[in-house]
This record gives sequence, structure tokens and C-alpha cells, in this order.
Amino acid sequence: MAGKGFSNRTVFITGAGSGIGYEVALAFAREGADIVATDVEQAGLDSLRQEVEKLGVGYRHALLDVSDQEAFETLVAELDAQGKLPDIAVNNAGIGYLAAFLDTTPEQWRRTLDINVLGVAWGSRAFLRLWQARGIAGHLVNIASAASVTPMPNMAAYAASKYAVEGLCEVLQMELAGTPIRVSCVHPGVINTAIVKHDDRMGFSREQIERMQRHYADQGAHPSVVARDILEGVKSGKSNIFTGPGTGLPPLLKRLLPRGAFRRLLLRAARETGYL
Repeated sequence: MAGKGFSNRTVFITGAGSGIGYEVALAFAREGADIVATDVEQAGLDSLRQEVEKLGVGYRHALLDVSDQEAFETLVAELDAQGKLPDIAVNNAGIGYLAAFLDTTPEQWRRTLDINVLGVAWGSRAFLRLWQARGIAGHLVNIASAASVTPMPNMAAYAASKYAVEGLCEVLQMELAGTPIRVSCVHPGVINTAIVKHDDRMGFSREQIERMQRHYADQGAHPSVVARDILEGVKSGKSNIFTGPGTGLPPLLKRLLPRGAFRRLLLRAARETGYL
């Protein structure tokens, strides 16, 4: 059975059918929260339902493409109309294209920004408008990346999208200062999810792809680590949540080292891990 830390709370999660989103749903469900899970694929949501319902909490799911603003707002409005408006929203859905800047197509740029940036913006907007109208002390959790602090080469579209999420969070934190609504920006590091398992989204040689996939498999943390840190971050009201390998020392070195020296460190790491 579930615990009680988040009983009487409802958590809305995008990209909940796998990876970080899946584990976030389970982490909050174990603490007593009801779950509203969304994804673009049904299979993962069905699997999640079986796990969540074992914990004795409420579960609802819906197919959702977060880049579709109208669909996003309609779903949140329906939950509100039914008296089931979540008070925690985790904007997690995201994709990554890894390729040289000049090899990243306009279509790949648009799709990355539509999902990773506008999907977060539409989710934030839909919930904030209703939370403010209803006087709800909600909590937005937006997933950025360690790439918004220490990007690697050959991830121009992905890194740009995650810098944008971080910037959005900082602006929202200022605009909502003095209100009961909280905003957390999450920076996962090397996490062993499917993000580097989509070979069709990587414009690399087969040797590079295999090297990167080995690095994530061997050095990456399980997505449950991110879920645990998000749960604790929401409990404590953290504005920024750094989680997983690569989020401790590198941000500190970025502040302390000359820019050129720090960039050389990143380039060396990129060669070792497959980004170059």
C-alpha cells in the first residue's frame, strides 16, 4: 500500500509511459498521491496503471501530444470541470536529436522545440491559469537537463531547448514570487533512459552510437533516482533540483574555471563518451 506523504494530492505527469515520467508516477503514488498520466503511446500507460493501482491510489490516463496546445488545455479544463484538477504538474515529456548543428534538419529543430519548450510552456500555462483562478497552491515541476548547464557538442537543438526550459522556470519563479505557487526546474544528468536508444535520432557513426549507449548503460543512473529527487524537491520546495551523475562537480567547475579551460574539459568528456 501507498504511504501518506502526498495523500489528498493529485499529480499530473507528461511522458509518463516510460523512463523518468513512469518512475515519477510510481514515486508519488507510493506516497499516496492520485496520478493523472499522459503520453503519446498507450502501452506504457497501461503498464503504469497496473503498477499504480496496486498501491491503492487513484489513476487516470490520457493520450496527449504536449505540442498540441488546444489538446493540452482541453484536457486540463476537463479535469477542472470534474473537480479533479491536479495540484502538482510535472512537465516531463521530451525528445532529443543528437547531431552536428548543420546536420540537424529544420524539421528536427521544430519538433524538438515544439515538444521540449512549447510543451512545457503549454502545460505551465494551462495549470497556472486555473490554479490562480481557483486559489490553489500548486507546484510546477519542469524538466530541463544538465545540458542546460554543461552541454555537449552535437546536441544543439536539445541543449537550446533545455536552456529555454531553465530560462522559463527562472522567469516563472520571479513572476510567482509572493504567491503560494511553486516552480521547480529539474536538471537530470546521465540517466539510463531511452533517450540514446533511438538510433534514428542520432546523426553519428555506429561506433559513436554504441560508445554513447554503453556509457549511459554503464554510468547512467536509473530514472527512479530522478523520481526520488523530484519527490524530495517538491516536499522541500526546491527551486532547482540537480539529480544523477554529472550534476555535482561540472556545474561547480563551470563557475570556477575560465571558460576556455572548462570547454576543453567538456570536449575531452565528449570524446570519451561518444558525443564526438
